[in-house]
Amino acid sequence: MMSSPPELNVLEICRVSPPPGAVAESTLPLTFFDIGWLYAGSVERVFFYAFPVSTSQFIDSVVPSLKSSLSLALQHFYPLAGKIRRSPGSVDKYEIHYADGDSVTFTLAEHDDDFDDISGSHPRDLIRLLPLVPQLPQPDDDNQGMRLLALQVTVFPGRGIAVGVTVHHAACDGSSSVRFLSSWASACARPGRLGPAPPVLDRSLISDPKGLYPIFFKSLATDRPVTEPLMNQAVPPGAVISSFTLKGDHIRRLKELASSTAKAKAEEGGASLRCSTTVVTYAYAWFCLVKTRAFADDRIAHFAFAADCKARLRPPVPATYFGNCLVACFVEMKAGELTGEDGVAAAAIAISKVVQGFIDGPLEGAAELPEKYKSVASEQALSVAGSPKLRVYEVDFGWGKPKKVEVISIVRTGAMSVAESREEEGGVEIGFVLPKLEMDKLKAHFSGGLKLLE
Repeated sequence: MMSSPPELNVLEICRVSPPPGAVAESTLPLTFFDIGWLYAGSVERVFFYAFPVSTSQFIDSVVPSLKSSLSLALQHFYPLAGKIRRSPGSVDKYEIHYADGDSVTFTLAEHDDDFDDISGSHPRDLIRLLPLVPQLPQPDDDNQGMRLLALQVTVFPGRGIAVGVTVHHAACDGSSSVRFLSSWASACARPGRLGPAPPVLDRSLISDPKGLYPIFFKSLATDRPVTEPLMNQAVPPGAVISSFTLKGDHIRRLKELASSTAKAKAEEGGASLRCSTTVVTYAYAWFCLVKTRAFADDRIAHFAFAADCKARLRPPVPATYFGNCLVACFVEMKAGELTGEDGVAAAAIAISKVVQGFIDGPLEGAAELPEKYKSVASEQALSVAGSPKLRVYEVDFGWGKPKKVEVISIVRTGAMSVAESREEEGGVEIGFVLPKLEMDKLKAHFSGGLKLLE
């Protein structure tokens, strides 16, 4: 007799607000960094914690502290309880509006799936993880505005807990959302103690001397039926989610390989190399994916990543700034060059050149970025979600560091997720969502390439 499929049982759906009267009604204008994400959808993460509690223990002991600490965290990150709306009297300006009593949807559930298996790194059917991801409430009409945050905490009785987080990208970038989660987790784990620094909410820190807002708005935020499908791809049938780790030694060897090749090319008049962990991680992942997809040699392969502008703007923006402060960077190469004998090094040199261009002028050429994005969106470009600098494995609610962190939303964007390795300082974890046969090929190329480094 076949066993029944795992089921999610919703225990409660409630709303959590900042403490009553703690935050006055306020608005935050969307900047040019934010407006391009208006119809990009949400970023969805699931944090798995090995924490064996029963459902009754979860309800009686865990849930009350989660709710009270969430309310306290929202006192500082109150824009996440608000809504994005068109600014009154404006055609092209948008803002986050918060009013006293605004709240976040908070779902509590239990699941009878195999916790240890679903929170592994091996290929798992994506459909198994989707019930752990909360959905943003849909507005009844345009005037109500778009909700920005939804949360779900799911107990796997006797095994662990999953925290699902959905954040609208127009509200903030990854560094801001992880800072919010760290604030919530800290208040839950250590009630009454000083947590992380509160966010900086002053949007006047973002100046727009190049007049980028109307350009980004016109290209990415005026025509939802056109923009939304570009930024949200169809889910491939039979998709699996899996992750791969580059250990510190692998990264060191990749840097040596890329640096020696770049040095030889520099002696021949070629470009020098800014050889960081990020550069070689991107290069190796791109190399492996293009080999997996077996592009024709003369086809142009595209790679895109977001770079954090906060420290590069003049004057610099504080690290604790809440909002988006990312600029897109694009790299392209012929697939034959990328997958050739020196492909990883060639990719690293190409990515390094773009990184250096960003450092020299973070907003140079920014006016062309929206159209560049639209031109490569249908070209199976590999993009990136997350960063090792976000330190997602340090988000601890008092249950220990996460066993696994997944970025579920990469299924819609064609991105790979990137985070610090849980197991080893200096290592990097890379996640993909692909059809099963494609994932098997990627695994073979990834592990085979690392063996050649040894």
